[in-house]
Amino acid sequence: MKVSCGALLLLAASVSEGLVTDLRAAGENSIRVRVAPNGGVLAEPVKSALLPNASQHLETRRLSSNASSAVNGNLRVDIDETTGYLTATRVSDGLQVLKTTLLAFGAPVPPSATGTYYVNATFATPASATERIYGLGEHYGLGVNVFPYFKKFADSLFYPASHGSDVSIPWYCSSHGYGFVWNNPSLGTVNITNGSAEWTGLAVRNFDVWITVSPQQPSASFYRDLLKQYVDATGHALPMPGYTTGFIQSKDRYRNQTQLLDVAREYVSRSLPISMIVIDWFHWKEMGDWSLNPICWPDPQAMMDELRELGIELMITCWPFVGINVSVHWDEFSQNKWLALNSTSGTPDSFWRYNTPTGNPVVDSTNPAAMAGVMKAWWTGYGQYGVRAVWMDEAEPDHTAYISGGQWSFNAGSDSEVLPAWVKYWTEGFRTGLEEKYEPGEFFILSRNAWAGTASDGAALWSGDISSSWTALQQSVVVAQQVAMSGIPLWTTDIGGYTGGDPTSADFQQMVVRWFQFGAFCPLFRLHGHRDGGPPGDECGATNGDNEVWNLAPSQTHYDAIVAVMNLREQLRPYVLEANKIAVATGYPMLRPVFLEYPADDNLYTIETQFMLGSDWLISPVTAANATTWPAYLPELPTGLEWVYWWNQTVVAETGWVTVSVESLADFPLFYRRPSANMTSA
Repeated sequence: MKVSCGALLLLAASVSEGLVTDLRAAGENSIRVRVAPNGGVLAEPVKSALLPNASQHLETRRLSSNASSAVNGNLRVDIDETTGYLTATRVSDGLQVLKTTLLAFGAPVPPSATGTYYVNATFATPASATERIYGLGEHYGLGVNVFPYFKKFADSLFYPASHGSDVSIPWYCSSHGYGFVWNNPSLGTVNITNGSAEWTGLAVRNFDVWITVSPQQPSASFYRDLLKQYVDATGHALPMPGYTTGFIQSKDRYRNQTQLLDVAREYVSRSLPISMIVIDWFHWKEMGDWSLNPICWPDPQAMMDELRELGIELMITCWPFVGINVSVHWDEFSQNKWLALNSTSGTPDSFWRYNTPTGNPVVDSTNPAAMAGVMKAWWTGYGQYGVRAVWMDEAEPDHTAYISGGQWSFNAGSDSEVLPAWVKYWTEGFRTGLEEKYEPGEFFILSRNAWAGTASDGAALWSGDISSSWTALQQSVVVAQQVAMSGIPLWTTDIGGYTGGDPTSADFQQMVVRWFQFGAFCPLFRLHGHRDGGPPGDECGATNGDNEVWNLAPSQTHYDAIVAVMNLREQLRPYVLEANKIAVATGYPMLRPVFLEYPADDNLYTIETQFMLGSDWLISPVTAANATTWPAYLPELPTGLEWVYWWNQTVVAETGWVTVSVESLADFPLFYRRPSANMTSA
């Protein structure tokens, strides 16, 4: 029988008509569960978070005439085939990690999204006031532990709500020793509270989830096991190129070739480490030209050649919009239907009108032909000169009007069905195109958005357009750890923040030094921002205020403090590369919460103001103005190892909380661990 509940069709326990269920092994200790509603069929989502070969046949056994069970490693899933309700249990201790309490299908949003359904899936989870949830993306204002958690995916994608610094990734792991992926790239919501986790999707083909648990013999940190199982199922990150391990110079914006080269030469003449420099937005003539304006950048090849001689790589931003009737690619992309269509008009209307009076439709990244067209244009505009680093700004993609579902149509489906995964299609298309010439580890992508598996395309993530404030610096220390637990090894912040930075302000000058001290120990070490001031605009546009090390340091004290961490990062580039190799192979993050390294110390689970880079460096960044002391917590080390305070090479005998003098702007709590043989405490 069918039980009506508003617009929803509830699959009540007594229903026994036509429900289709499927249990599949999907990596170690992991099972994928799919349910199609009455009259539906099992189908892959338009973009699966799981690798194509991640799901394998799994033997099931009958529990009753309408229930079955499957075991994979340490995970058992029982499913009621009349309701689709599941119970997921960790075999080794019998802990029930998830149990469906509601599975409801209804008409999709929009109703025209044929072959899809609205779905609400609610699970009972182990009730605990002390549960900790890690992952789910990048969220300023939340902790490393994001519990309790609520998110509307459309909010993350809408710049006025997110400022490009809120990213939803449908994966989390719990302190109860399990992990979960909502394998539906649909607009919807997630709400995780004490004892409950609710997910909704506006237009999904099936109920589709992936569940993993810690193994029967877990590592010292079961989170490490869960992260490994997650990347095994969704894709391992590509290795970072060596040229991304050093200092990256950027600003909003270098407006011409002469200015950019002058800055590059100045870094080299000052013997300041630099591995990459960046060309930001509006270097083009018209939106969607995907090429350098020849008035401002008259000889790209000569520019690239000189940068390479200086030992500097070039990264150029690439936006996913095509200006109506003004881009050189407008006719090609509009006539070939390579742009998202307004669902009402059926035409490629403006998705985002910024700076183009006629408007800017967005590339339909779900269309393989469209991505091939983008890459053809990119090779002509940039790649032919040797550019191999792509800055994917605006990768939500940015849009003028809030998208609640049903406003836009893509090749793969409606906005409701595909928009959260638009970025995955975008990164995947670039990876495919770049691999025509380069090997993994030779090309680089930096994106303002992410989804499950974008790291497997070589895409890093950054903090978006955060403010130039102490609060943003403090939150960035936390967000870096959120992202690490979300399966993305490469992350960076805008050193100094993006908006509101005044280089003449004493407070900003102090903050930039402290931000450098944090940024030098992020996986990517990158200076960027829109600074106040600057000369008037010219035919190449505005350049805004200065954002180079020597222009941000008003005194020798400031300059020396910045240069000290730049030089240290330069020395650590092989170490950074080794940490990345481990992350690529195992999913163990480069920058990590300290509890991942020392899981037996319960105090560390509530300390979110410090982190580790690799296994040897512990950093507690100073995130408040005019601080004279700053705390750090040093966990107890195994026999044979010791903590050393970097700045005076003093062995620190005590563990637990220590206080460091930071009256000198160059000092901050920075410790490394080393073998203690033949060392004397000081």
